[in-house]
Amino acid sequence: MYLTDYLFLFFAIVTLYLTVIFIILFFKNWKRMFTREESLRLPSVSIIIPAYNEEEHILETINSLKKLSYPRNLIEIIVIDDGSTDKTAEIANLTGVTVLKKENAGKANALNLGIEKAKGEIIACVDADSYPKSNALIRMIHHFNDPQVAAVTSTILVKDPKNFLQRLQTIEYILIAWGRKLLEYIHGVYVTPGPLSLYRRDVLLKVGGFAPNVLTEDIEIAWRLQKAGYKIKMELSAKVYTNVPKGFKDWWNQRLRWDIGGIQTINMYKSTFFSRNYGIFGLFILPFFSISILISIIGITLFGYLISGRLIEFLKFSYYAYLAGINPLFNYPFVLLPNIFTVFGLLIFLLSLVYVLIGLKTMDKNLINSRTLCEIPIYLSIYLFLFPILLIQSFWRLLVYKKQRW
Repeated sequence: MYLTDYLFLFFAIVTLYLTVIFIILFFKNWKRMFTREESLRLPSVSIIIPAYNEEEHILETINSLKKLSYPRNLIEIIVIDDGSTDKTAEIANLTGVTVLKKENAGKANALNLGIEKAKGEIIACVDADSYPKSNALIRMIHHFNDPQVAAVTSTILVKDPKNFLQRLQTIEYILIAWGRKLLEYIHGVYVTPGPLSLYRRDVLLKVGGFAPNVLTEDIEIAWRLQKAGYKIKMELSAKVYTNVPKGFKDWWNQRLRWDIGGIQTINMYKSTFFSRNYGIFGLFILPFFSISILISIIGITLFGYLISGRLIEFLKFSYYAYLAGINPLFNYPFVLLPNIFTVFGLLIFLLSLVYVLIGLKTMDKNLINSRTLCEIPIYLSIYLFLFPILLIQSFWRLLVYKKQRW
């Protein structure tokens, strides 16, 4: 066997293994995925909104937070204007919430200022272009009945998808939320995303707040909390809608930032890789995150190698066929013989299809319609195919430019 054969088998076996693990987790836990407890008490909550040039969205975000079904005397809303050059601060000031202005220094610094000024026992971080449903906070807060829980995250959904790219992101966000809930059952939630996540304020202060030196502070803080021995929970019934990129260029740049931040965070915590001293974080979260990146890159590399090999073979045949006066398009020997690689490839696709269908149906039965069924194959092939390409560019940018910032 060639090296490429071994790499393909590694890629196929790991991909199938992880997919099967997630499906098993679902069938073991599906009955309790949407069940929730009642809060023993309602703690005070400080909602922090870091904002930079968000005049288009900030008013709608604040209004959605004012509609939260939570005692008004237990909530404060703080907008951190991170050196905006538009009317973000002026619009926020008109709503009656607390507005703090600072020089532009990035999202993590803005969040840390908010934590410092906050009075609440719980910190709720909300992006300035995200809109929680009115029951989101009350449905998340009960997880803090457990004193070991330091953070709780929510179900992030796409707000008003209008074009094809946004509909593909709708599928992606739903599956991310579903997968994150499955990871909770093995204490493997590896990110507390910005649209809506809750934290114990005293724990945030204890671990040093958000890290300003990575692009994905929401991944890094989750890893720091896990490394310190705290739990992170995921509440499926708490929904928050967020604006997503409309155009391909904006989507690409957003995902580059996510990937670069993820790589930065892996580098920060590489010493804990497979370390028993850090429990599930060292033994599963960091390896799972890292191996996911590795198999993505192996997959795209193998695909590129096989396609380029076939292309070179076709070009050589065409050249000699032309010299012999033969039409290469009608005489090229297309051979499609089933082998172990085609079997594995087909199995990966079919299992992935099953995974997607189960996830969508679990989250919302109405999602399984004719349009979605047409979009899923495109999502599984073309859309997901772009992710390893993004990873390769992310590594390249880190190598060339070294420092990256918001």
